[in-house]
Amino acid sequence: MEIIPVTWSDQPKPMPNLRTRTFFITDHPLDEQILKNSLYKLIRNHWPKLGARLFPSHGDTRLEYHLPHVFPDDYELFKWSSVSAGYSYGETYELSKILHPGDGVAFLPSMETIDARLRPQDWPFEQKDEPPDSPLLYVHLTRFSDGAVLAMSVPHVFADQGGLANIVKAWLTVIDGETPPEMTGYKDDVLGNEKLSNVEVNQDERIGRMRIRSKKDQALVIGRIALDLIRNRKEESRLVFLPMQVLQNLREKARERLDGKHVLASEISNGDIITAIFTKLSRINSESKYDISLSSTINLRDRIPELQGEKGEGFVHNAVHYATANFSIKPSTELDEIALQNRIAVNKALEESDIKAGVSTLRELAKANQVMLICEPHHKLYSSSNWSGSWQGIDFTKAAPKSYDLSSHRKEMVVLGQSKTLKAPMRCKCTVMLGCKILTG
Repeated sequence: MEIIPVTWSDQPKPMPNLRTRTFFITDHPLDEQILKNSLYKLIRNHWPKLGARLFPSHGDTRLEYHLPHVFPDDYELFKWSSVSAGYSYGETYELSKILHPGDGVAFLPSMETIDARLRPQDWPFEQKDEPPDSPLLYVHLTRFSDGAVLAMSVPHVFADQGGLANIVKAWLTVIDGETPPEMTGYKDDVLGNEKLSNVEVNQDERIGRMRIRSKKDQALVIGRIALDLIRNRKEESRLVFLPMQVLQNLREKARERLDGKHVLASEISNGDIITAIFTKLSRINSESKYDISLSSTINLRDRIPELQGEKGEGFVHNAVHYATANFSIKPSTELDEIALQNRIAVNKALEESDIKAGVSTLRELAKANQVMLICEPHHKLYSSSNWSGSWQGIDFTKAAPKSYDLSSHRKEMVVLGQSKTLKAPMRCKCTVMLGCKILTG
């Protein structure tokens, strides 16, 4: 049995208790045997770590993988299940709305509704609910007469959404009869190398960013969040589809209005606009001015030498860094200003020195067993995770039945996903995935 420690970059709280759930919705059928056989091949022949088990560590890293040197014939590499719906997805309100949201902004059923319909009820929602000796990867295929939904779940300590996307891309590469890239970080602690994370970080200089807080500051931050939840108990989450044309129009208007006012005006992106929209909407009923810590997740793949090119394509573990903007906001604050604040923070976070400090701090936060909250005392927090770029290039038509006619025009698939504990509030974050030429948050 091979013992591989889980790196500290994969263990900041609450990550060890989270399972990433992702749903790939296609409007063409998927061949179950093609998918299943190719996943076997991927794990047995190329990426065996996908077949490991997660255990508490006997060393000093809290968690570790146990991986057989050779998989026994009866070894469960992954948990697989499937069901035939026996009808069209068009007869399912939730799926028909998601696949056909219309031309304008659309408010759709919540992730909880999608999760309840498409995730098997015996799947563990949180890592603590896992039965003993459970495989890392859970896969469930729902077959409709005119489409399919592939649901996948994996412990967050093993993979972020970008890592899950790499697993799917490697899987589809095997279906194509080709060899996937070598798995990066099979044994090595890629983000723990001396050049990247062995840097001195002054925590006092990171006020307003992710940092290790004093017990007093940590209590103040958590207490403020708890007070907000008590005052406003009611919460309703929704999927929101934003047509690309709407985003592009808002982006161009923001650039025009900020032209000459800031050097980064021309760099405002669709992602900045999405973050600004939901930051503004998150407390639209607030009548007064307040300070906010607005953080955005940055995928480090292709941004650092350790994860360039094929190295990044073969890396499934967590590779995240965080940009944070701290500023005052009120209901009348313009979308342009929020988008600009986010862009300034992102550009700062992409600097080499900032990435090194961020990677080091995240690891120290995990060692200190401190909850990962990017917020200052007396501030409100909001966070945005944009994974839409990770799904580019994924083409499930490779797994369509050989007899299926793919010559007619197909829409792009819809990808939905979430990582949260069962009772975690959702009012303080948005997640951007990918839809039919529409971004969803």
